[in-house]
Amino acid sequence: MTGTTKPPWKKVLYEKQPYPDNYTDKKIFLRDLKKNIDFKEVKFLEAFYGSLIILQEFCNVVTFVLIYFYLLYEWVEPSALLTCTSAVTTLGFVYYLWAFSENVLSKLGNDIRTIITFIVVGRLFSPVLHTLTDTVSTDSIYTTTFLMMVVHMIFFDYGVGAAIVSNSVSLSTVIFASICLASRLSTAFNAFVLMTAAIKMFVLLPMLHSALKNQTYFLWIYLIVDIYCLIYLSKLALVLYLFTVVLISIICPLLYVYLQNYKETIYGPWDEAVVDDADSIISKL
Repeated sequence: MTGTTKPPWKKVLYEKQPYPDNYTDKKIFLRDLKKNIDFKEVKFLEAFYGSLIILQEFCNVVTFVLIYFYLLYEWVEPSALLTCTSAVTTLGFVYYLWAFSENVLSKLGNDIRTIITFIVVGRLFSPVLHTLTDTVSTDSIYTTTFLMMVVHMIFFDYGVGAAIVSNSVSLSTVIFASICLASRLSTAFNAFVLMTAAIKMFVLLPMLHSALKNQTYFLWIYLIVDIYCLIYLSKLALVLYLFTVVLISIICPLLYVYLQNYKETIYGPWDEAVVDDADSIISKL
């Protein structure tokens, strides 16, 4: 009696075969394996220019913290700071309306009402903000502020469509950090000036950045201002700041370019089928 040889296994459903339904031939299982489909190698300059967007927001956060310390130590007049930041904000607002707004008159009216409302409400509630965390120690305030600023930078919208991006989380954490810092200032007016700066830097300025496609036009201004102010505030803080700048703009891009050589995304018959609708197929033609 001679044994029968099974026919070779085929990857088909329409033909009856002498194999279990979950059978796969080991010899051809990995035949359809593909790695790094549509992989785009990123050069150092591309990674460097991309990191400048993150660096710009980091410098923005540092500038805000410097404003707080200069108000805390009374190294700057609050009224002069408010006037200066308001003038710069007005210039940016006029440019934004001129370059990116269509119905300027109606938008201008709504924006003016919003500004007046913020000034009135902010001025009325600044004494409350000023004493909101009196019972909390300064060390706890600074630790909370640091953590909130880190969360703000993690969830900030850098113009990349990532799932982690959340404008609401980013804005909420930075406003909470601003309130914490405002409670450490000596007067309610100083707290109002700091909160006004927070709104300008973390609410209005990102709108302009987004309209400018997240270009790093303000980065060099931030760097000059931050370095100049840190020289008088703390030499150690200046060293840490410069190290962080180098870390974000040079070391991290170099690591990214180096580690992408080890990137391996595998694709094969075990993946779920991706069905394109008719509209997307037609649009590609």
